[in-house]
Amino acid sequence: MFYDINAIFKKEFGSYFKSRLAYIVLSVYIITSLSCTFYLGNFFNIVNYNLYSFFYYQPGVLISLIPALTMKLWADERRYGTIELLLTQPMKYSSVVLGKFFAAWAFCGLMLILTFPFWLTTALFIPVDSYNVFYNYLAVLIASGALCAIGCFVSSLCRNPISAYLIAAFIGTILKMFNFDFLIKKFNISNEIIIRISQSLNFDSHYENIIQGQLTWSDMIYFSLLIIFCLWLNIMSVEYKRD
Repeated sequence: MFYDINAIFKKEFGSYFKSRLAYIVLSVYIITSLSCTFYLGNFFNIVNYNLYSFFYYQPGVLISLIPALTMKLWADERRYGTIELLLTQPMKYSSVVLGKFFAAWAFCGLMLILTFPFWLTTALFIPVDSYNVFYNYLAVLIASGALCAIGCFVSSLCRNPISAYLIAAFIGTILKMFNFDFLIKKFNISNEIIIRISQSLNFDSHYENIIQGQLTWSDMIYFSLLIIFCLWLNIMSVEYKRD
């Protein structure tokens, strides 16, 4: 199984660099992230020992870019009719799904690595809490994994990559904005169980817990379950299309 996943991973990861997509996404990511950090995040006006101005806007940036990485993974297979050939290979569907997912996720890791010079340069001029910054990078990586899983699943449902991009970006936006706190306050709900459930489903709440240095098991479990659930849906979708 590992061999199959590795083969799919190398094929998909390499395909990013055979087109202009990789270079466009990397360039847009760096420019957008730094623009948000310095202009929207008021980098020079607040204490940034944990690079909060940078990490706060990462979900929004990733929601707009990750669908571009995942939109063709399955949609092109369906559009060009190669999905039948792919799925008749002697490998499990789960191996194909995981290989494509890890390729997109690894590319997200590459995007984050390219921001390390910003971290190191900042550390030369102001005191930086490196441990906190590390956890913040971990938060972004985990959140990007969840968005990659969503994008892969959406791509498996679509034949048109543009449709896959728009739907994945829309779902990511809704997930980020998904917050029951407004309804709880509006209807004056005081039930502790309902409040806890609403907090446990809040993407932003779990993400901000990590970037504020409050990493808990519930945060890790939330993102892990979101990834696993979307990958399971991806496998079910592929099996359904094949049948």
